[in-house]
Amino acid sequence: MTPLEIASFAAALTLSTGLLVAVVAAVWWIDRYDREPIHLVVGVFLWGALAAPVFAVAGCSALGAGLGIGSTSMACWVGPLFEELAKAAGVVLVVFLSKEFDNPTDGLVYGTASGLGFAATENLMYSVAGAGGSAIEGTVMMVLVRTALAAGIHAVASATFGGFLGIAYLSRKRIERLIWSGFGLTLAVAIHAGWNFMLLRMDAAAEPVPLARWFIFVGLLYGFYLGALFAFLRSEKRILSIELAEEVELDVFPKWVLEVIPSYRRRIRSEWWPSRRERTVLARLLTRLAFRKHAVKRLPAGESRLAGLEVVQLRQRIRAMFGGERQCQISVEDDLPAH
Repeated sequence: MTPLEIASFAAALTLSTGLLVAVVAAVWWIDRYDREPIHLVVGVFLWGALAAPVFAVAGCSALGAGLGIGSTSMACWVGPLFEELAKAAGVVLVVFLSKEFDNPTDGLVYGTASGLGFAATENLMYSVAGAGGSAIEGTVMMVLVRTALAAGIHAVASATFGGFLGIAYLSRKRIERLIWSGFGLTLAVAIHAGWNFMLLRMDAAAEPVPLARWFIFVGLLYGFYLGALFAFLRSEKRILSIELAEEVELDVFPKWVLEVIPSYRRRIRSEWWPSRRERTVLARLLTRLAFRKHAVKRLPAGESRLAGLEVVQLRQRIRAMFGGERQCQISVEDDLPAH
């Protein structure tokens, strides 16, 4: 490759990765009711970019060599299975290692991060493999087209598993959790495998696909993703309204809070609480209280008693703040993880 081609390749790959990171940041920001700690989102993205490809390649290579699986089956079924398992592992780790995961929207955010991290590395691998002797335009188009199409598949498939993992988290019975998680993984693999199968059929036909058909398919794919995201956000708003209404009955805080916290626009305004620092902490405490209550109600009796202690502590802190008590130090760094 000439120096100019190397420079164009590096620029295209940098732009591609930057776009993927920007999408993850946008999805994280849109989750306005209960944003996940940014360090966890970054960690899952890095899992998808660094660890997941290693496990996926190792799994595919071992199974392919051991069973003599052909390239078509590998691309259509074995590859998607191991890739989705590897990406899903990063989301599952958050569930076991952190208390921040508690609803389907969280799963969608982490699934998106893992999927797009994997897509960033896949872009690099495919680009390096196909860049030798290619023209500048070919290198740029290969990276950017993969970013718009293949990366979207990774994001949608992994986010599908993450969303169903969130549903599983809210299920009371262990068998229900296993069913929802298994169904989410199966659907993620099916989406990925269907995409790969379509690409193989087009290669076999050796006919160009009309541009309009691509736009329709990609539009439906991304429409499904956005529809799920906003449906989950509406569900979060409903949870806030229901759970906080119960707290008003318990006299934890005044009724006007119900008009502020479930509304993002009202919550970020300064009228309802004078101190910006305290307003930020109080909004997070109220949001956490609502989602923890919602999760505790769906836990088995033994687990719910222990988890309920956090709900009691949150009530005490919120009641103290609204009651004007200053025995509790209000500090974002000490009281809550950075979001």
